[in-house]
Amino acid sequence: MRDRAGRWTGGSVGQWVEELTGTVLELGASGFILFSASGGTQDGVSLGRWATEIVSSVREAIMKENH
Repeated sequence: MRDRAGRWTGGSVGQWVEELTGTVLELGASGFILFSASGGTQDGVSLGRWATEIVSSVREAIMKENH
């Protein structure tokens, strides 16, 4: 999901994986920073989902593409 300015604002785990994997493969991104929507500290649920579901899936997708 993107805002009016085109900034990625999140979505489902699948959307995150697709967006981040494409950014690595197409644009050469080598790292990401997770910000909360409110600009404060990230909540535990979002941080846990990021660490256990999104990051591992992006790594797996990149490895499949590069082999």
